[in-house]
Parts: sequence; C-alpha cells; structure tokens
Amino acid sequence: MSEDPLMAWRPVTKAYGVAADGKPLTSVQSPAFLDPSPNISRVLVIASPSLAPSYVDQADADGFAAGLRHRELAIWLVAAPDGIADATADALQQPIDAKAYAGKRVATQYLWRSIGLAAPDVVVVVKPGSENRLVLQPSAGSFADALRRSSVAGIGSIAAVEFIANPKISLLDVIDQLGDQTIPAVEKSAQVELLHRRERSAIDVATVLSKRYGNALDSVNYQQALALIGRLQLGDLTGEATALAAVQQIAEPYAAGAKSALGDKPNGGVFAGHLLFAELANRTQDPRYVALVRAAAEHAFTPDGQMRDAMPTHSEMSDAVFMGTPILVAAGNLTGEQRYFDMAIRHLRFMLELNLRDDGLHQHSPLDPAGTAWGRGNGFPALGLALSLSWFPENSPYRDEMLAAFRAHLAAMEKHQDTSGMWHQVVDRPESYPEFTVTCMTTMAIARGLRMGWLDPEIYVPVVQRAWPAIQSRIGSDAQLIDVCTGTGKQKSLRDYFDRTAIRGHDTRGGAMAMLVATEIALAQRDGKWKLD
Repeated sequence: MSEDPLMAWRPVTKAYGVAADGKPLTSVQSPAFLDPSPNISRVLVIASPSLAPSYVDQADADGFAAGLRHRELAIWLVAAPDGIADATADALQQPIDAKAYAGKRVATQYLWRSIGLAAPDVVVVVKPGSENRLVLQPSAGSFADALRRSSVAGIGSIAAVEFIANPKISLLDVIDQLGDQTIPAVEKSAQVELLHRRERSAIDVATVLSKRYGNALDSVNYQQALALIGRLQLGDLTGEATALAAVQQIAEPYAAGAKSALGDKPNGGVFAGHLLFAELANRTQDPRYVALVRAAAEHAFTPDGQMRDAMPTHSEMSDAVFMGTPILVAAGNLTGEQRYFDMAIRHLRFMLELNLRDDGLHQHSPLDPAGTAWGRGNGFPALGLALSLSWFPENSPYRDEMLAAFRAHLAAMEKHQDTSGMWHQVVDRPESYPEFTVTCMTTMAIARGLRMGWLDPEIYVPVVQRAWPAIQSRIGSDAQLIDVCTGTGKQKSLRDYFDRTAIRGHDTRGGAMAMLVATEIALAQRDGKWKLD
C-alpha cells in the first residue's frame, strides 16, 4: 500500500489538555504543524465555539488536506476555551502562565503553554460577527494581544491577529485572508528562540544546565547527586581537568565524616543519592566512597545479615526501582560481595510484583485503584534499570533477567511516545500534559541502552531522534525548564495525577535529569553509535 501523500497535511484529532471536568481537551492538527522550520507556514486557528464545529467538519472533508498542501500550510484548529474568542471577550482575568495546570481557566493554561512550545507563524482568534473583517491590532488585554506582548511559556512572543467571521465564510477562506495582509511582527519571536534551542548540541545544552545544576550537595539526595554525575560526564566530554576535583570537593564533607551522608532518617532518595559516591569510587578508587556506598546498601539487610524483602522505605512506589536497585548493584560491583547482587534482584522482583501492569507499564502504587501509570513513576524504573545494568558484571547470573525487564519496559514505553517526541504526565493518557522528567529519564535510559548495545538501533534510534528536540525546546538559555511535575508521593486517583503542578522555571530534579540525558546523548555521539539527524 502506497503512503498517503496528504498524510502530513491531513488534520487528525489531538488532545492538548484535561478540562476542569476531567474530559480531554481536543483539537485537530496537521502532523506537519509539529515542524517549526521555515519550510511551510503554520497557522493556529482558535475559533469561537459557535464556529468551531463547522470548521472541524470542513477540516475532515475531502479536499481540505489537498488545499493545505497546495498552500504549503499546516493547521492547528482549537475550539476557544474559557470565552477567549467570544464576540465580547473580556480581558484576561488572571496570569495565564502561572502554576499549571489548575484553576477555573485550566484549559487556557494548557493552550497557552502548548502555543509557546509550538511557536506557530501566526495565531488567528476567530470571533463571530455579521461581517468578515481582519483585526491586525487586537484590543489590549485580549488573548491575541497577550500572545503578541508576552513571553509565551517563557519562550517568546507569537504573531497573533483576530478575525471577525460571518458563519458562512469557510475555514480556508479565513486562512486566505491572512495571506493577503502583512501580519505585524513581534519582538523576541518564540519561533526564532525555539529554532535556536534546537540548534544547540547536546554538549551545549549540558553546559547551559551546568551553570545552574550540579554545583552543590546540600544533603545527600538523588536530585543533586545525579546532577553532579552529569557534571562529571560533561567533564569527560569537554576534557575539563578540574571537573572531578570540583565534585570531590563538594563530596568531601561526607567522605571525611564531617557531615552525615545518611542523616537521621534515610529514605530512598538518600540511598539513590549515594550513587554519586559510587561514581566517585569508580573514578578514584578512594575507599571512603566505597564505605559510604556500603553503608547505604546495608539497609537492605537485617542486623543479623539477612536480606529484607526489599530495600526499606520503598513506600510501595515504582520510584523504588531506581531508589534501591542501582545502589545495591553498585555496592556489589565495588566490594565484590555477591550478597548485594542477590539483594538487588530480590528488591527488583519485589517491586515488579507490586506495580508492574500486564501492559508492561508500572502503576505508581497500589493505593490508586485505577493503577495509574504516572509519568515519572515509569521514568524511575527506566533510569534505575539502565544504571543498574551499567554496574552489573557481564557474567552475573541475574543480568539476563534484569536486561529482559529493562527491554520489556522500554518496549511498553515506546508505544506511548507522542508525535512531538514527549511522554506524558500519565503515560497512557495523551490528554495529560507532556512531562519533562519522564521524557528525560526514558530517553536517557534508551540512549544508554543504545550506547551499550542492549537495544535494537532500528527501533530506538528514531525514538531518541524524536525526543531530543522536544527536550531541547523545554530548556532555556538560563536553564529554566518547562513542565516538570512537582514532587509527587503516591496519589489516590487518576485525577490526582492529572492535577499535579507542572513547574515552569528552575527545578533541581528536572535539571538533574536533563544533565543526564544531554551528557548521555553526547557520549553516544562521541562514540559514533548514532546520529541525531
């Protein structure tokens, strides 16, 4: 069967968020709309609810896609939420790029950030009226005016106009009206910024991140520890001779015993934070680091040396695949003691039995009867197994079992990567927001798997090639990030996961995961494993 020549232009249904009532916010979009390059024109039409149903029907009709291709134009069509395209729309009543996604105007928040990340050539807000009229200078306080004057999602401004439309005018005729006019330009264009972000190399991105992350270890925690590991990997790539010494200096209070690495009540985040000491032990052979790793791993055993069912403080959460497994494997590698490997596979089996779903995804915890596959709750197992396999000896009797778990989970995750390259806050619910950390963690795991020869390049290189531009787009020149899910314990329902705050700004957790994926991709490129283009 020959490929549909109109596939790139033919609008398809796309969810862009979750409404206040829990239903998906749907739209239609040409697949070619996702390409921000200047080869085609990309127009976002935000139509009044009184006009949108007719426009959707037109977009689905025979000949519409051919009309778009003839015009070399891709479209995204959205029914205007929250009254922003009403004939007498009020000025926006609240900051629309505040903490997302919650509140009475949640649909507008989803749309706003989505627009910034798409950076269309122009947005046209279509309002109902008796006569057809293009408004090149939207009124102050309108949605179109806000797009023109704001840094949308922290990326840049968007050219935007309004069109007053008689119900009889067709959607293509509305679009053609735009081509007959010079759309007022904007300063600090989001499209220019987005293209700039995507032109950066992986080393460039890691260097930007290193100015903000990977410079402290206030307490032993996985967020700052992973960023420091990322800094070490960046030093490997750039040849920075001082990187190792700088990280050792940060870790020295813990190695010297001046500060307690475990603290009074160690938890999974503390255990995983000890992976920094494992990395330093491997690089320096300093026995003090090995002792710190051993001290963390010993929590998996009773006072008389018996293995527990699992690493303590797992809280029944899938996060614990990462929080407990790699540090146990690292302890086995550094000490040569088989019991740590035995405990690592025991812990992994316990967590898989608890949370692995029949479809290969991980529910976050048994507390939620819906078995929600939280995004980072799947990023943690992907990252945890990638790190564990990196420490496992080739001849370990458990290696094949762990490798099979790693491959099976990534095969399940690959099915849920969206067309923009992202994974979502709830992995199998595309209406939930595209979430930064699960995308970084999953991409890092795949990149490590490709670099080490654990995964099939024909399947997984394209996955990384889709994911990396999406990650780049969400990292600003000041290391601010877009849509990092806030810290999340086990929740009681799917809606609870939908409603977790999406951070836009600096975030230690997100920065650490971004450092890891950027440096891992750069290492793979250095080793000649594959190319991103």
